[in-house]
Amino acid sequence: MVVVCEHCGTVAAEGELICHACGAMLPVRDLNRGTAAIRQGRGRPQPTENAVGSEHKPADEYTDKLDDRDRADHAAMGQQTIVVHPPRKRTNINWAMLFTVLLVLVVFTVVGGYVFLRLTHPGQMILARMGYEADASAMWDIGEEYMDQGYIERAIMIEEEAYAKDPDRDDIYDRLQQLCEAYEAAERPADAERLYTLMYEKLDKTNPIAYQNILRLMRAQGRNMEASQFLKLAYENTKLSSFETERLEMIPEAPTVSEKVGAGRYKKDQDVELISPEGNDIYYLIGDEGSLPEDGKLYEEPIHLTEGGWTIRAVCVSTELVSDELNAKYVITYPSPDAPKASLAPGRYVQRQRIRLRNVGDDPNVTFYYTIDNTAPTINSPIYDEDGILLPGGKITVRAVAVNSYGKVSNEMSVELQIDIPFKKYYRYMDDPIEGAQLMKTTYNQFVSKYGKPLKEESITDTAIRGTCSRLTYAWGEARFYVAESGTLLYYIDTTSSSMRMPRNTRIGMKETEVTELFRDLGQKNNQDGTRSLYSDSKERCYGKINILSNGQKRIDYTYVDPEYPATIVLSYYLTDGVVSRVTNSFTSN
Repeated sequence: MVVVCEHCGTVAAEGELICHACGAMLPVRDLNRGTAAIRQGRGRPQPTENAVGSEHKPADEYTDKLDDRDRADHAAMGQQTIVVHPPRKRTNINWAMLFTVLLVLVVFTVVGGYVFLRLTHPGQMILARMGYEADASAMWDIGEEYMDQGYIERAIMIEEEAYAKDPDRDDIYDRLQQLCEAYEAAERPADAERLYTLMYEKLDKTNPIAYQNILRLMRAQGRNMEASQFLKLAYENTKLSSFETERLEMIPEAPTVSEKVGAGRYKKDQDVELISPEGNDIYYLIGDEGSLPEDGKLYEEPIHLTEGGWTIRAVCVSTELVSDELNAKYVITYPSPDAPKASLAPGRYVQRQRIRLRNVGDDPNVTFYYTIDNTAPTINSPIYDEDGILLPGGKITVRAVAVNSYGKVSNEMSVELQIDIPFKKYYRYMDDPIEGAQLMKTTYNQFVSKYGKPLKEESITDTAIRGTCSRLTYAWGEARFYVAESGTLLYYIDTTSSSMRMPRNTRIGMKETEVTELFRDLGQKNNQDGTRSLYSDSKERCYGKINILSNGQKRIDYTYVDPEYPATIVLSYYLTDGVVSRVTNSFTSN
């Protein structure tokens, strides 16, 4: 009889109780029973305690697997089926091991998921889509996806966040261009232009992409003037010739100057003419200050240039477009005249002489200014005339310069002469006291003893001298004293009294010439401002001059600089209508 293992289907050898393949118990049948036994002549099986036809329910699954043919034989014979149950196999399960394995699988799944999300770009993109924290690269890629899907505002938000998160990444220039495109798609050109500006100012000024996009935005908005100016910047930074070509095609031609007076150096005044090749308005400035055309002046007539250095800047303006700037430099240098020549050679002369000056230069339009008081000649000095200069006695230095029509002054001519004829001495402080009083020597008591008790005596502060001062007022004027180591000394006297005698016996009521004849007078003519120098001797520190007062009256000043104190002593005669009306003698500390 063939026995088949019900577990693995292996055919077992006759008599085997255990399957040699899987180790399971084999089913056992009674060979003396059933159809097979009858066929082999072993007789019929004896009925069991159950009656024929009684109902039998198989005890287990083995009954279900009886051979269909045996079932038929048994049914035909009206015999009861005898079922032999194989022994059950007991299965032992290690639940602790199973739980451990499952736990390890869960841990590996969680760790792997974390690693995938946090350390891989696809994982970061998943987090970014879900709105969780992600790196900038993932956010930029998600922003690009949003743009492709038409979610423009979402793209802008995530790309702005990505830029704030990592503004220094290597591909930031391209990423910002991506954000600019999103701004433009959202109709936010100002934000796009701001970002394009940052790209060329802070990231890469030589990359033309940012410039090209800004120019595109400017043109779309009709900002042609700005575009023309920006093209210049773009060319300067990128050196891309297309920017310069486009700019030159857009703007008007720059102005030029007339060929008659081109930029350069000249020796006389020039009238500069500006020309617009296309007939546009011209705005100009002189100098480096200011912006064109905003601060410029509309050109209407030639620009007059005098002596000096000049820079003319100008532009042509057509509607709102401005040309390149003209920059023309001019230097106007007036020619200087030659110094005059004298008719007398330096030396000694025993008679009074008249010296003449002559022009030796090419410019006939010159004026000679001269002095004989030993001061340097200026354009305020006396003007030489054809009568020449009559020289006084003593040591004289004739000094002269020539001044042309441009006001240019020549080098100085100087001739020293000694004229041996009598002349009045200089005014000297120590030799010329006031009657009965001498500055810095007469004491308070001496003065009061001579002129009597004053009408008024008071303490004053005087900037002319250091120390404690007092003023004595009399009917004829006043006297001032200060406290010195040697006593209280006279330092100032002022009188309008004709009874008082001044140095050289001068007094109130004398005419101008009566005074000047008593002192040194070189006879120099009036200066151009009406003043007249009487003498000037720096070696002796003595000076004489007739000054003009603010009220038009004159004052004769004889000055002596005393190095001993040091101080300046001035004897002054105030003239009213040419007559002395007041005399002062003052001491001022230096």
